[in-house]
Amino acid sequence: MESKYSVLVVDDDSVFLDMAEEALMNDFNVSAAMNGREALELINEGFTPDLILLDIDMPQLNGFQTLEKLRENPETSNIPVLFLTGLDPWENEVRGFTLGAQDYVRKPFVKSALPLRIKNHIKTAKQIQEKNTLDEEKLQRLPERLTETELRVARLLGRGYSNEEIVGELNYSMSYVKKLIVRIVDKLGIEHRGKIVEYLK
Repeated sequence: MESKYSVLVVDDDSVFLDMAEEALMNDFNVSAAMNGREALELINEGFTPDLILLDIDMPQLNGFQTLEKLRENPETSNIPVLFLTGLDPWENEVRGFTLGAQDYVRKPFVKSALPLRIKNHIKTAKQIQEKNTLDEEKLQRLPERLTETELRVARLLGRGYSNEEIVGELNYSMSYVKKLIVRIVDKLGIEHRGKIVEYLK
């Protein structure tokens, strides 16, 4: 039997949480949190949902603040987040998308459409994740092992980063990045850096 994806619903309205769980329980494993702080505590304890439905207007830690913390953590930075809102759409949409939200769900939501929308977002996120997943075992089996610094650069190259993006990500100088790439290409035994993505998939 195929396992269900997990969805974390974060909202300080217990009635809404019940409604969301009822709408999603047939298709997903649904967990709930009453505010952003509670949601982050669940995640810090080891729970990693496939998608988060996140209310904006909450006490203690609002949706925007919660999303910022999720995106700062490498372990949660790629979890798709859909904002729940009954607030003014335009101003909040701009801010939410800037912070890294994938979509907005209006309150009250359409019960039949919500599971489909969530499935589509999870599917897209999984496809991106698979595309960006490198063959770490292959990296570890090289005749001449890459150093930790070379591994960091190789992983970024494998995800399609340009030299300039690597410089910005790792705060290395351009000349050092170029030297590292030459060494990586040599150790992988390939003709040029363009083959790195192909090699590591």
